[in-house]
Amino acid sequence: MGFYDDPANVDSYEKMCEGYDGSELYNVLSRHLEPGSSMLELGTGPGADLRHFQTQYEVTGSDLSEEFLKRGRLHFPDVTFHQLDAVTLNINQPFDCIFSNKVLHHLNMEQLEESFRRQTQVIRPGGLFAHTFWMGDKEMTMHGMYFLYHNRERLLALVNRYFEVIDTYCYSEFEDSDSLFVLARNNR
Repeated sequence: MGFYDDPANVDSYEKMCEGYDGSELYNVLSRHLEPGSSMLELGTGPGADLRHFQTQYEVTGSDLSEEFLKRGRLHFPDVTFHQLDAVTLNINQPFDCIFSNKVLHHLNMEQLEESFRRQTQVIRPGGLFAHTFWMGDKEMTMHGMYFLYHNRERLLALVNRYFEVIDTYCYSEFEDSDSLFVLARNNR
């Protein structure tokens, strides 16, 4: 059982996310994604971002955690949800955008590259890759979960191997400039 399959851990995470304000990210995204566009959110979690996105976009939620999916389906009955692994993205539906907020940091470099390759197949041509990452030069395991922090230049070079980076937004979540929002175009 994964960390987020335990209802008590999901309760704790939801409590930690109370008061979350993603408006800075939403403003950056809205400069590049037209209202009504189709979006797949990887790692919907408690649905803080999805709550906003469903008012702007044709959003589909996803998570690997069955507990988060169960809660998402309860709180957002009009949204379609899929149980998806961020590496394999076992879905055959194309989207104008794939968004995640601090999800891909659970992937090692090999898995991250596989996810990027798969996203080039799921994001429509001209569509948008939109993900947030932790910045830094470390990796760690906590509660049985892997975390990879990224060097900005190396991360952007990797993204540019699969997509065309069109915008970045550096912001602070816990420490000064600890997070980066990367937006890139699928030009395949």
